Amino acid sequence: MIRRLAAFARPFSAWLAASAALRVLHLALGIAILTVAARALAAGADAVATAGTIVVLAAAKGTAHYGEQYLGHRVAFTVLARLRTDFFDALARQAPGVLHRHRSGDLAARATADVNRVEVFYAHTIAPALAAVVVALGSAGYLAAAAHPALAVISLAGAAVSGLAVPLLGRRPVRQAARRRQETRGLIAAHVADTVGGLRDLALLGAAGRWERRLGALEERAAGDTRALAARLAIRRAANTAVLAATVSAVAVAGACLWRDGQLDRQSWWAAIAVTLAMAPALTAVEAFAGESGTTVAAARRIFEIIDVPRPRVPPPPAPAPPGPSGSAPPRPAPPARAATTGPATTTGPTIIGPTIIGPTVIGPTVTGAASPAAAERRAAAVSARGVGFAYPGSPPVLAGVDLDLPPGSTTAVLGATGSGKSSLGYLLAAVLTPTHGTITLDGADLRDLPEDLIRRRVALADQRPFVFSDTIAGNLRLADPGADEDLLWHVLETVDLAEAVRALPGRLRTRLAEHGADLSGGELQRLSLAQALLRRPALLICDEVTGQLDAATEARLLDRLRRDSAGRTTVWITHRPATLRAVDQVVVLDAGRVTTPAGPRLSRAGAARPGLSPAGSPGPASLGDTPGPRGPAG
Repeated sequence: MIRRLAAFARPFSAWLAASAALRVLHLALGIAILTVAARALAAGADAVATAGTIVVLAAAKGTAHYGEQYLGHRVAFTVLARLRTDFFDALARQAPGVLHRHRSGDLAARATADVNRVEVFYAHTIAPALAAVVVALGSAGYLAAAAHPALAVISLAGAAVSGLAVPLLGRRPVRQAARRRQETRGLIAAHVADTVGGLRDLALLGAAGRWERRLGALEERAAGDTRALAARLAIRRAANTAVLAATVSAVAVAGACLWRDGQLDRQSWWAAIAVTLAMAPALTAVEAFAGESGTTVAAARRIFEIIDVPRPRVPPPPAPAPPGPSGSAPPRPAPPARAATTGPATTTGPTIIGPTIIGPTVIGPTVTGAASPAAAERRAAAVSARGVGFAYPGSPPVLAGVDLDLPPGSTTAVLGATGSGKSSLGYLLAAVLTPTHGTITLDGADLRDLPEDLIRRRVALADQRPFVFSDTIAGNLRLADPGADEDLLWHVLETVDLAEAVRALPGRLRTRLAEHGADLSGGELQRLSLAQALLRRPALLICDEVTGQLDAATEARLLDRLRRDSAGRTTVWITHRPATLRAVDQVVVLDAGRVTTPAGPRLSRAGAARPGLSPAGSPGPASLGDTPGPRGPAG
């Protein structure tokens, strides 16, 4: 882990070398100050001249110390910025699956507190370690030349014990205690984040006291880890102080013997004591950063645990199996894309990937003039999935053997009960998740081989549970297109039938939303997410239950406007509402993670009942969206 951290600093090796050189100068000047004072006292030199020399040396020492700290911290904060960027990139690459493995508060602690802990390595470890070696060897060389070789041997032996042996004292228990403390602090951060997000529910449920006791237990665990760590470090620090005191005492006694025997003059004797004493700060710094190394390594492990998660490579899809006794069969080729029309509504039959026709699809009139020129120039995406399977870590498979074709410009509905894998399929098509088996291609290229920025330009996902930042409505929309002017923002709001509601707000587009969009209804949140997706002008638009909280009239208006603005776009509707099925080219039915043949009577043009669909255009008691099953991201 130390090598891994050092690799981040390699581009700044010149700055670190300069920082180390300035630290050596800073420590050498400290030794010089004490040596000059000791020799002056021993020789009875002029006090004014000695004081002037010491003042000059002290000023130079302070300047060197500032330069060392400036360069070391500049490297440290530059590297920390890169670490945080890499950490954020890793989170974006793994979202949303990373939230199934780690709590959001813990991730926030890794990005803030853990990254800050690593600062010690760059600002207070590399330069002090190099300087300690140089100062110890330089001091020993000075003693051997200006005093006596025996004193140099004593000084060097003391430096070796203080700088090498003492930092290894209890190294394993120290690192274990530091790791436990960092992990517990992550749990505390996650608990506090949950507390802030759930304050209202804790109060309504009368659970605030129990929740507080859980936090107290975590705090006590962290305090126990801190006490254990502090006890180990205190023993080490005491041992280091004892070694340094013994070294200075040994030099003083040996020097006295040499002075008595006439092998050393008094000035050199006192200077030897001063040099050995002034060497202590260099060695104390080694013990100090060694004491922090356990925490630094533990924090670094937590950071790289997220950064090092690769985008997995998966095996190719298995060969298609012949139809089994269940009646399932390979999917039929999807129909060609719909052409834009201007005229009365036409009725065509949707392709049911399963395959069973559940009813006619009414393709409403498409007003080609309503689409912007930029939209008309877009090229709709062609998407294909072969043998796709997926499972969250440590969980059973969510999808298995899914085959799917989305022709350019087509509209596909994905139906299924809660837990059937609809949302997971949407995440896979959007390259938010990566299949554990099989392949998904976008315009003939494997999604895993495409650059992330290309995927984000071509594919947009409107989620059923969108996150809204505490920013203005315009600010949230411009996350999708920072250069969008207000006319374009109003256009997409009109498309999603949200413009009237926004115009009614006092600040209109400049209205600041509450935390998590608490001042918006569920349907408004979903339509805001859809507006963001439309601003991206995607070639593939995936809508995950974005009409699930709308009344039938609003849903009908929304679907009609989207149809009129669909040029150059392939669309996937993840839904359980029959109103959506009147505007699609094909229907994919998922059951327990597999494409299946839906059972029951066909859906009529008027939306007649089929098991799992409500004829009123909203989920009923037996709707697919309300079918009992495991809850969570799989649905």
